[in-house]
Amino acid sequence: MIIDLTPLGSDLVISGIFAFLIGMASMTVYTRLKTTFEEGRHKTNQAVIEAVVLEYTRRLRDYDKVIAELRAKVDIIDNRVKPHEVVSQDPSQPQPHVAHMSEPVIVTQHATIEKEVNSTTDYIFKLLTERPRSSREVQLAIGRTREHTARLMKKLHDLGLVSRDVNTKPFRYNITDAGREMLKKRAEVASVVV
Repeated sequence: MIIDLTPLGSDLVISGIFAFLIGMASMTVYTRLKTTFEEGRHKTNQAVIEAVVLEYTRRLRDYDKVIAELRAKVDIIDNRVKPHEVVSQDPSQPQPHVAHMSEPVIVTQHATIEKEVNSTTDYIFKLLTERPRSSREVQLAIGRTREHTARLMKKLHDLGLVSRDVNTKPFRYNITDAGREMLKKRAEVASVVV
């Protein structure tokens, strides 16, 4: 007895090929879906990272504004700090300070200028009566930052209380007659108050 398996065999081969093709299609769809899902998750992660970076950037800008405001307030306070008695005449050593508030003083030099002059300014005038000094020497003597000292010396120069020798680098400052007069008046007021 001979059984003919040809129709059954061809159906089996066709079914196997069909199953193989369906498996391949399934794997292709799975791979594409997996890639799409991972890209979506990557985009989500990237969006979260960008949001965090933007938030911290915004906070840093806010902190920069606060720091700038605090620097301005510190400069205002620095203008009211009185240096303590000179401990050392060495200009490379900063001098200790004690905080005191000063009263406004009227300065006359061809016109009346009302300006708050504090004891730091008086201390600078006393230093300059000894000899001309550079901004760096004044900075080390009063123990302030370079920027603060430069602004203060420019303000004193603009008011005509100190002169600047532009022939030397760095500039050397000297007290003017108006500065000496102001220092003298401040000393008189201080002696009356004490």
